[in-house]
Amino acid sequence: MKKIVFILILFIGLFPIIVNAESVQTGKFKYMPAFESEKEEVYYYSDDYFKQSGTNYNEHLSTMSLNLALSTFEIRNYTYSKKLLEDIGFSDIKQDDMTKKPTLETIGTVMGHKKVKGKNVIAVAIRGEKYDSEWGNNFIVGESGDAKGFSESSEKVINRIKKYISDYNLNNVELWIVGYSRAGTIADLCGVYINNNLGMFKTSERDIYVYTFEAPAASTSDVVYNNIYAIRSVVDLIPFVYPEEWGFHTNGKVINIGENQTITTYKGLLSQEEIGSVDANTFLNDFFTWLPSRLSREDYANYLEEPVSNILDIYFSKNEEDRAKLLDFLTNEVKTEVVDSCGSIFLDIFERNSDSIYKNISNRVVESIENVENSENAKVLTNEELQTIKDSIYPILRVLGPVIVDDYYYFEGINYNSYYAKYYPQFVLEKSDFAYISGKEKGFSRGYSDAEYDDPKDNTVPDWFFQDDDTDTYIENFTKGYQETYNDGYDLGLSHKNDIAARGKYDGVNAGKEMGYRAGSNGEANSPNPGDYYTDPQFIGTEIACDYDLDENCESTKEYTAEDLENLQIYKTNYYEGYIEGWDEGYPEGQNDGPNRGMELSMYHFATLLKNVSTLMVNHYPQNNLELVKKLDSYYNPYNLIEGANQVIDLSNEEDDNLLFKTNGDLEKLVKVQVDNIDCDDSKCEVISGSTIVKLKENFLKTLSNGTHTIKMIYIDGAVETTFNVTNNEYYSSNNSSISNKSSNPNTGDSIMNYVYLLLISLIGFIITGFYLKRNLYEKRKI
Repeated sequence: MKKIVFILILFIGLFPIIVNAESVQTGKFKYMPAFESEKEEVYYYSDDYFKQSGTNYNEHLSTMSLNLALSTFEIRNYTYSKKLLEDIGFSDIKQDDMTKKPTLETIGTVMGHKKVKGKNVIAVAIRGEKYDSEWGNNFIVGESGDAKGFSESSEKVINRIKKYISDYNLNNVELWIVGYSRAGTIADLCGVYINNNLGMFKTSERDIYVYTFEAPAASTSDVVYNNIYAIRSVVDLIPFVYPEEWGFHTNGKVINIGENQTITTYKGLLSQEEIGSVDANTFLNDFFTWLPSRLSREDYANYLEEPVSNILDIYFSKNEEDRAKLLDFLTNEVKTEVVDSCGSIFLDIFERNSDSIYKNISNRVVESIENVENSENAKVLTNEELQTIKDSIYPILRVLGPVIVDDYYYFEGINYNSYYAKYYPQFVLEKSDFAYISGKEKGFSRGYSDAEYDDPKDNTVPDWFFQDDDTDTYIENFTKGYQETYNDGYDLGLSHKNDIAARGKYDGVNAGKEMGYRAGSNGEANSPNPGDYYTDPQFIGTEIACDYDLDENCESTKEYTAEDLENLQIYKTNYYEGYIEGWDEGYPEGQNDGPNRGMELSMYHFATLLKNVSTLMVNHYPQNNLELVKKLDSYYNPYNLIEGANQVIDLSNEEDDNLLFKTNGDLEKLVKVQVDNIDCDDSKCEVISGSTIVKLKENFLKTLSNGTHTIKMIYIDGAVETTFNVTNNEYYSSNNSSISNKSSNPNTGDSIMNYVYLLLISLIGFIITGFYLKRNLYEKRKI
């Protein structure tokens, strides 16, 4: 029994040396990657990662941070991250929202802590994948401040960290916070808050370690913190999502990973016409500079974020089988119905860009949904969910429609502002200025069309512009513009009164061609009936006392002369004949060329993005991202000999007194060096950092026989081996052992204080052992 006690005490004295021999711990962890089943990966962890200040980037801690972030990706028992933290020595593991069904209100986190060098390291891993409906928060931005969907989640995480510190009464805290994608953004915002409230978290700037991966920018602060790191693939789409033009920033030091790549650019999505190539990073920068200049944060927040997040919430609330059915319903059945029933109606977007057109298109899409809503796939939706999708069509289309229109003008080289100033002045002019211009236009049109039958004093401000905020200035300017131009229009109308019959033929042909073309492009084979498409044009003919731009069914209170009625009849006859003639010409043209017209419409940005989205998103997949991060970490790189292969040393040459071998292996992972398969101790081998440099000392070389020998550098996860040749060794004696069988760990280049510390601990062990033996001997003598 006493011998056992002695051995235990001796072991306690030597224990720190044993631990130091394996300061880097390796093992495996699991996670669930994108579009793949469960994966297992190797990790490398060391408490020494937290020796350095958090303001110093650590490639090994970076990879370990991503490993921990990925371990939260699970859809079953949520044990991956808990096991990983326990494996590397963390305890009191706390999980929040990990086992709940994810919603827009949840945010999954895992926390644990361990004592390292007298400080309490708290690991905080935020779930950034496999979170279903939480994803909908990515699209909630809010009108001001940090992006709302991220900031509200970060507040929850911050409160959990505070509570964890309080619950376990922790002081001298070091915070290790990690997150991928959405979780990376939340980690970034948490890092900002903690840096600004250090005392609240019982920590300091050097004791914060925030590592984010592929995270969108969501902070309105442009301060860059030295202890926050934003690791990004240069061609990943997601970090660009919230643009700087909206005032969003990343608060960490950006570290780019991966390589740029070339993508194909397209003129239009339907035509799939390739127009060139560009490197992906250049395109992404251009796209996310162009887009926010056409789509403001306020418009996005007010009109888009709710319907988009609602649809995503519906999608992610389903199981995987139902999601597949829902996706097929929307992207196959509904899409096909839309194209078949009203494909060319979308051409109107590029020609009119008006509320009524977007409403019309939205109604058509809703009708298409209703036509297939009884399909088997649609049964995965409740009536309420189906209605939510229908209600979302118009706001999404109305906000994105003008952006798509602008994409067309952008590519064709048309100046957007100049075009709209000419054709849609209400969008670019001040209301009072537009009131004057629209008054002139309306006055001329009414004067021309109604001639002597209209009342020039009827200058009512039209109710189709700014009806909620018609000001006195607006009315005054409109009236002035109307009166200035009415007389000119009136005179011109009189001069053309007798040309009504001829104009009927002219207008009828044009109208027939237009409508025939549209019907043809829709594939409609019905016989032309002018009444189905065009009512009698009211701006020519003066048959009724109604404004051309008001209700076409208004009833006249005027009486007309026989001449008027005769002219009107001639006009109608010529109009109908011209319409049918135009239809006959326009229909086959539309039938053959109409679809091509839609396909050729340019949407450079959207077409290029959508055609390359798979390529751009692949760089965001966590499994691919991990491979990019590992390439920057020497722990994962294959071991190669950089210098010293197959050297020859001549021991008769006084200057050739040692051998040097250099590998790319990290010194912290070196276990031992062997020469001829026998461990090499410090008296024979000197090991220097850089990455690993092994030097065989002169006295040791003299103990080796002439001829070929092997040297092997053994790491915890691999080895490097080569040969060297000794010549002219006159000191070697066959009676000598080539190498002592004693082994020890090579000098790893650590601070000498580490060894002083280890020596003191060991001496304490021996002193305790000696004291125990001396006391035992004294007790025996007494007997």
